[in-house]
Amino acid sequence: MTRTTTMFKAMAALLLAMLFAGAPSFAQGTGNTVYVKDIAHVQGVTGNQLVGYGVVVGLQGTGDSTSVIFTSQTIQNILQSFGLAVSQQAVRTRDVAAVIVTATLPPFAHSGDNVDVDVSAMGDATSLQGGTLVLTELRAANNLVYATAQGPVSVGGFVAGFSGSSINKNYTGAGRIPNGAVIARNMITPLTNGQNAFNYVLTTPDYKTAANLAEVLNARFGARTAQARDAETVHVTLPPAYDGNPVQFLADADDLPVRQNEIAKVVMNERTGTIVFGGDIKLAPCAIAHGDLTITIATQNQVSQPNPLASGQTALQQNSTIKASERGHQLTFIAGATTLSSVVRALNVLGVSPRDLIAIVQALRSAGSLQADLEMI
Repeated sequence: MTRTTTMFKAMAALLLAMLFAGAPSFAQGTGNTVYVKDIAHVQGVTGNQLVGYGVVVGLQGTGDSTSVIFTSQTIQNILQSFGLAVSQQAVRTRDVAAVIVTATLPPFAHSGDNVDVDVSAMGDATSLQGGTLVLTELRAANNLVYATAQGPVSVGGFVAGFSGSSINKNYTGAGRIPNGAVIARNMITPLTNGQNAFNYVLTTPDYKTAANLAEVLNARFGARTAQARDAETVHVTLPPAYDGNPVQFLADADDLPVRQNEIAKVVMNERTGTIVFGGDIKLAPCAIAHGDLTITIATQNQVSQPNPLASGQTALQQNSTIKASERGHQLTFIAGATTLSSVVRALNVLGVSPRDLIAIVQALRSAGSLQADLEMI
């Protein structure tokens, strides 16, 4: 019995050792574990923006008016290319709209591939609904044509009306053509810099995350494979086994787990009243009082009738009343909070709206109580 127990313990210990030996090692520190492909990309591997000028035809009276001169000039040029000569006075543009066409050329794109295009009205057209984009050249910043676009425009909304009354949903002055552009040139995107080396660029710059990424790559592919050069860049030299084959190296490296450092950050949008907390946020003890100022303006219209025995006219008299009231809250003490959930609970104690909370968060950051970066978008 003793010998069986000893053998069982030895086998269990051997099994655990094998499991831990095959398990990936992570860099120490706070944060969540993600894959390399989720937090970094190869420097230089990016899309290129394209733009073109064209016209959308087939509109039901919702195109540009005659006051948009460039629309009528464009129609003249198109008709002349088909051997038709017309005067500017003979051109009617209500069924045609001048548009700007934009697209993004993805990396590694080849001729014959299709990409989506966005179409936006330039003149005073009220809707592109039901229109078709005429063949349009799309150029890059170097003024070379990389694609051509054509097809029916999908606006994702509608405009309907009769006898001066109308109803609309969403914005119909811009639309999209799925797979509407055909790429005419190959997109050459080198992965390495010619010396069997490239740079990983972090999506969110952070010194700790960059160091963790370099450590994981060196543990997997050998020492001196990767070196963190700053908070955003990790320089990689291809190991001898991957000489001249960066695609295989990237494929093997993409699924490596790496620990991403948490960044204490608060992002706020004052236009929409949106506020988002993220990362390892800490809140020092503080006291807060926030008041509301309300201004009410009431206008009452009265009709003044003249004396029947005297000459005069009936007049409309406006009586306005303005009231201003300020409601002040008592001073509220907020105890120190060390986790994101406790920060949210502490701020909810104030019972204010999101827009008021934005002003409070800004004041907390200025006072040094909110220990996080603040970004306004």
